[in-house]
Amino acid sequence: MRDHIVRTAFHNTVLKSAHLDENTFVVDELGLKNGEVRADIAVLNGKLIGYEIKTDKDNLNRLPSQMNAYSEIFDQAFIITGKKHLNKVLTQIPEWWGVYIINSTDQLQCWFTCLRPAILNGHKNPYSLAQLLWKAEVTEILETRFNCHIRQSWGKHKLYDLLVEKCE
Repeated sequence: MRDHIVRTAFHNTVLKSAHLDENTFVVDELGLKNGEVRADIAVLNGKLIGYEIKTDKDNLNRLPSQMNAYSEIFDQAFIITGKKHLNKVLTQIPEWWGVYIINSTDQLQCWFTCLRPAILNGHKNPYSLAQLLWKAEVTEILETRFNCHIRQSWGKHKLYDLLVEKCE
């Protein structure tokens, strides 16, 4: 089963209500940690929820770095996996991650079973959250909300540090 078929089916079934909610933003390929890692699907509505897809055709080589990035950013995370990787995935992912199993009868249609719901992640990293913002957005927040005087020469990492320092 190809990733784009799984992704489309997931959007059309599990995430259907999120797409219909005007207060919810659903995005594919959300860059995390300044683009070092990408979340396959992210749902934003009062909390950040990340979804990582691992079909039977994928390998799990990048999963450890993806888990680390998701753990620093998302309130909840899910892995969507085929049966081939299920046992290995269950031994690798944190207990707070939810699990969806990809079921299919052919290579063109699939449906999903929620094996385990996600619970709230209590260990997010404020700096990694700040990295979701563009430099211009961080600058605007610091200037308008915290009355900071930003120098043009300051790089985004200095601005992220300052934002984390100013926020609780």
